[in-house]
Amino acid sequence: MKILLMKPGAIGDVVHTTIITAAIKAKHPDWEVHYITRPYIAPLLINNSTVDKVYTYEKNGNQSFLELMSDLRKEHYDIIMPLSCTTRLILLAIGALPKKIGFRHAYKNKSWVEEYFYSAKRLMPDLELPDHLVLNNNKETETLIKKQLSEYPRPYIMFSPGKSEHQIREGRVWNIDKWKELAKELHATYGGTIFVLGSASEIKAHTQLEQDGVVILSGQYDLDGSCAVLSQADLVISGDSGPAHIATAYGVKTIAILGSTSPDKIKPYGKNGYVVEPKTECKYCWKKKCKYTKHGELYAPCIESITVEDVLNKVKEVM
Repeated sequence: MKILLMKPGAIGDVVHTTIITAAIKAKHPDWEVHYITRPYIAPLLINNSTVDKVYTYEKNGNQSFLELMSDLRKEHYDIIMPLSCTTRLILLAIGALPKKIGFRHAYKNKSWVEEYFYSAKRLMPDLELPDHLVLNNNKETETLIKKQLSEYPRPYIMFSPGKSEHQIREGRVWNIDKWKELAKELHATYGGTIFVLGSASEIKAHTQLEQDGVVILSGQYDLDGSCAVLSQADLVISGDSGPAHIATAYGVKTIAILGSTSPDKIKPYGKNGYVVEPKTECKYCWKKKCKYTKHGELYAPCIESITVEDVLNKVKEVM
C-alpha cells in the first residue's frame, strides 16, 4: 500500500497527524507513507522515521499546482487523505487519482489527535491507536544542539510563552509578567537553566524574562533546530502552541497553560502531557475575542485566573 497525507499546517496540527503515520508503520512497516505540507513545516517530517517521502507545496511557490498533481499521479496512491478540507487540497487529492480518498471526521468525545487516528482507521480498519506521537531529529543538528546546551547546568526547563499579547485567541497567551515570576521561582527551587524559545517576532516580549538562570534562544533557530532543543528538555512549559505538542512527541514532560481552548481537544498527547486549567466558568469558549476583556487589557480573564503558584504546583507534581 502507498498512502499520502496532506496537511499544510499549522505546526501543532502536523505534529498531531503523526499519530496516523505511527499507527500505519507499527502495523504495516512495509507500507509507504508520503506527506504534503508547507516548506517551513517540512523539517518536522523529513527526518521522521514513520514518513518515507515529503512533498512541499506553497501556493505561490516554484512548483505549480498542476505540476505537483502530475507528480502525485505517477505515485499511484492507494489512499490519499487531505486532512484540511480546503478546496485546493481536495482538488489535488482527486486529481492525483488514488483508489480511495479519506477525510478528517469530527468526533465529539475525542481529542484532535484521536480524531486524526479514527479518521484514518475508517480506511484502514486494522490500525491500532499508538500511545505517543513520533518526531525524530536530524542527527547533525541534534549533535550540534547537545554541544551548545552542554555549557549550561541541568535541569533544562524550556519556556514557550508566545508573544506578550494574543495573536489568534486572547485566552491562549499567559501574562508575560507571570512568566517572569515563574522563571525566578523555578530557578530558585531547581537551579539549572531556563531556556526561552520562540520566533524572531517574539524576541521583544521574551527579553523581558532576562534574569539569572534564564537564556533567551528566541529567533536563534529554525524549526529543525528548535525541535532539537525541545527534545533535550527535562520539562517544557508552554501555552497552547506547537512547541507543547512537539515536546510530547519527543517524550518530554510538558505542561500546557490553557485558557480559552479545551484540554479535551488539545491537551499534549501521551503520558507526559499535562495541563494547568483556568478557574473561571467561562473557560474553554474557543472564542477569538473575549467579551469579558475590558478595554486596554491584554489578557482574557480565563487565562489571567491562572496564578504562578498554580503552575509551580503542577511542576512539583510533574517533576
